[in-house]
Amino acid sequence: MRGYLLHSAAWQISARFPAARRAMCAPARSPLKAADRPDEQTVRSLGESARLQQKMWDTFVPEQGIRFGDTRFWGLLGIVLVLHAINTYREANAPRDVALPPGAIRRLPEGGLLMDDGSIGKEEGAPAAPHTLHVVKETGENELVLDRAWRKLKESV
Repeated sequence: MRGYLLHSAAWQISARFPAARRAMCAPARSPLKAADRPDEQTVRSLGESARLQQKMWDTFVPEQGIRFGDTRFWGLLGIVLVLHAINTYREANAPRDVALPPGAIRRLPEGGLLMDDGSIGKEEGAPAAPHTLHVVKETGENELVLDRAWRKLKESV
């Protein structure tokens, strides 16, 4: 009903003022002179850029939401899992102490070095840094979210 009222009001105005009807139906004219308008190549490149931006917007900001069976859901889930695996791999292979000599895992309280093969080596001279055995890492401490979920899943089974 509301649309009908708006339509009839616009029709009554245009019936009384024919110039207003022509103005509403006439195509909008550009205020720019022909010399100031961009050339056809520029217009096409801007149009292509706008289409690409719209496609990116539709992909990364879906207005209808992301559903479980949607391909964007699986793509985003894959990206998250790959990034998690990369971070876990880097963390596992990162050296624990920069001041450790090659082949050593950690410093021991009596001044020795725990080596990769399980043997205990001695450091020449005074220890370069204090030992790190007094730092006890509790279960779940500094644990990533997906690692915590995986650990809880394994504990529940």
